[in-house]
Amino acid sequence: MEAEVAPPPRRHTMTTPAEPDLVNCLMLVTWPQRAAMVQEAIASFAAQTHAAKELTVVNDGAPCRFGAAFAAAGLRGRIVHAPPGTTIGEKRNAGAAASSAAYVASFDDDDVSLPGRLAAQVAALDAAGAVWLSASRKFIAIGAVGNIVGFEHGRCYGAGMVTAAVTRAHAWPPLSYREDHKLYEAVRADDAFGAARCIESDELLYVHRRHDANASAAHRADLWQGVLPLPLGGADALARAAEVGRLLEAAPKDAVWLEAVDAVDEPP
Repeated sequence: MEAEVAPPPRRHTMTTPAEPDLVNCLMLVTWPQRAAMVQEAIASFAAQTHAAKELTVVNDGAPCRFGAAFAAAGLRGRIVHAPPGTTIGEKRNAGAAASSAAYVASFDDDDVSLPGRLAAQVAALDAAGAVWLSASRKFIAIGAVGNIVGFEHGRCYGAGMVTAAVTRAHAWPPLSYREDHKLYEAVRADDAFGAARCIESDELLYVHRRHDANASAAHRADLWQGVLPLPLGGADALARAAEVGRLLEAAPKDAVWLEAVDAVDEPP
C-alpha cells in the first residue's frame, strides 16, 4: 500500500498498535540519488524474516513510488513527501509519526540488513524490557555491498531499533549530523526510560556501505579506517558474511522496488 503523507508534527498521544510486533522501517531518500543502492536496500527489507513489517520511505527529492517488485512481494509501505532540504532528524520524525507500529527501525537507503535483523532486534528489546537497541558491530563494505572487507566496533544507530514509546516522548532534533546521538542521550537522561533500558547488540546483522558521500571526514580520507579483518570476528563473522553473499545472489535481478513518477503519469 502506498500513501502520500505530509510531514506531520511530533506525536504525544498514546496509541495501542493493532499488531504488537509491527516494525516501521524508516528509509530516508532524496530521489533519485543513490537509486541503485536503494533497490538493494529495499530488497533486504523484503527478505526480512520478521513478518510484521512495513517500509516508510521519506523522500525530499523528485516524486517516486513503489515499483512492481514491491507490490509483487505483497509488502506494506508508504511514501512520505518532505520539502527539499528537510533535515535528517525532521525526516525521521515524519516517518515515525506516519505509523502506529510498536517499533521503529532505521533502514538506510545505501546499506543492507541480513534477513534475521528485525526478528533478532524485536526479541532482544522484549527480552531486556528495553526501549533502545544500537548495534555495536557492523560489517563494512567498500563500494559494492558484496565487497565486505571486514567489520567495525562502535555504536551504530543506523543499524538499530527503538520502541514507539521513544518516538512518542521525544523527537529527533532538526539536524543532519549526530541527530541520533542527541536523541539517544535524551532518552538515557529521561527518568521514564534511563540508561538501563538502552542496550547494544554485537550480532553482525548489518552491512554498512562506506563511500565518499556516506562517511565522516576522516573516513573520506581513508575508507578503510577502523575496519577489522573478518577472521578476527570468528566463525560467526565469516558465516554471516557468506550469508550476505547468498542474499545478494537470491535477490531478483533488475527488480524495481522504487521508481520515478513520470510527469505524464498519475501522482505518486
